[in-house]
Amino acid sequence: MLVQEGKAKIYVKNGVFYNPRMQFCRDADIAVFSCMGGHEYLDALAATGIRGLRACIEADFTAFFNDANPKAVALIEKNLKLNNLECKVFRRDAASLMRERSFEHIDIDPFGSPAEFIDAACSSTKRYLSVTATDTAALCGSATVSGLRKYSSYAEKTEFYPEVGIRMLAGKIAGEATKYDKAMEVLVSWAKEHYYRIHVTFRRSPKRAGGIYDKLGYLYYCRKCMRREWRAMDGCSVERCRCGERYTMMGPLWLGELKSRNFLEKVIGKSEGKVKNMFTRIAGEIDVPFYYDIHAFAKKMSISSPSINRIIEELRAMGYSASRTAFSGTGFKTDADSSEIVSILRTL
Repeated sequence: MLVQEGKAKIYVKNGVFYNPRMQFCRDADIAVFSCMGGHEYLDALAATGIRGLRACIEADFTAFFNDANPKAVALIEKNLKLNNLECKVFRRDAASLMRERSFEHIDIDPFGSPAEFIDAACSSTKRYLSVTATDTAALCGSATVSGLRKYSSYAEKTEFYPEVGIRMLAGKIAGEATKYDKAMEVLVSWAKEHYYRIHVTFRRSPKRAGGIYDKLGYLYYCRKCMRREWRAMDGCSVERCRCGERYTMMGPLWLGELKSRNFLEKVIGKSEGKVKNMFTRIAGEIDVPFYYDIHAFAKKMSISSPSINRIIEELRAMGYSASRTAFSGTGFKTDADSSEIVSILRTL
């Protein structure tokens, strides 16, 4: 069957994975790629090759393709001819290939968890790394043991689990990269439906890599009053909340920024439609970890959920930073304590 996606045409066939539901993600990727400048790019788990093909055609990348499945390799070569492209195609175990040589930009988009490829990718990449994760249960706290096994991080399910998941994934990447004296910066990331997606860049510097641990640490969450605190890995731990309840400690997690504002402004300029709307929401979000959910407060206080915009207005009037969040339509971010939010809700 012939499929048109973006400016690329591909054949799809049984035995080679192609997910049309991920077109939105690939559309968003092309906007991101277009702001990186044309460069060498490895589609490490390429399947049909659709993302790498679009990177070549729509973002002027020089792509390499890899897949361990011989059916996928044959299909990629067929799809390259269909689009009048000549690119190197490997039939290799992705981790083994990345251990043997370097690439300027590596893209890891597996069927499931990317965890087994992250170390090799951090070792191999010269500048950029893009990662997709669909093992959301392991990342969001629904499957705690799985999260520990794959990402060496502990999490429990919370009302703001999408952000916990993306911060667990970012933390895994940042920590692995420091072994190779690489300091990570997140360019843009998002959580949507059944997957997480993150684009990062690296700078090689032992000093900067050591400084990354100022942005890795632990979340302390109180299920009773929904207060949350966080500490860097070199900070002291906190056992109990101010309300007296014992904290749930999660991590290590990435506590730094989940986007580069300067980079994101360029991406928005290259975007349109629903993709532009998503990136605009991300750009409007303040850089404070861990959003609040208005429904969780309403349930805890046995009240009707008020307008999020009204809460944000009240918080700003009190001198706090506040914004909506791209993670949830019922969520908002603020640097105010949960007790301040409760006080506002009691007056509305």
